[in-house]
Amino acid sequence: MLRWALDFRQAIDDFVAKTRDLRPYELSDANWAGIELVTKWLKAFHSATTQMSTTKRPMLSTAHAIFRGLQESIRDDLAELPDSAPVKLRSALTSAHRKLSDYYFKIDESPFYVWASSMLLFIAM
Repeated sequence: MLRWALDFRQAIDDFVAKTRDLRPYELSDANWAGIELVTKWLKAFHSATTQMSTTKRPMLSTAHAIFRGLQESIRDDLAELPDSAPVKLRSALTSAHRKLSDYYFKIDESPFYVWASSMLLFIAM
């Protein structure tokens, strides 16, 4: 849905500008940048969820890398976030990064991760 809003940004802006009742809800460039960032963020999580939901290959061995990739993506998004970004958006990204860090270290501490990784090598032989 957000991707569609971005695709039709000009049409949305034109419609809101022509409709007096909607003018208080007109989106600024900063709002559109926030929508673009959230769309990018949701796409990364969708991709990770799809990868982790697969049933055709062992997943525990790849979960570590998927969590790490998500963490790096969020870290980069936080670094690119403009100072004018809403505090709630920054807070949500920081909370997501912390939660991924919790999961990342739980996997790292688990003996099952080492076992799953070694089984992946055994299956490949």
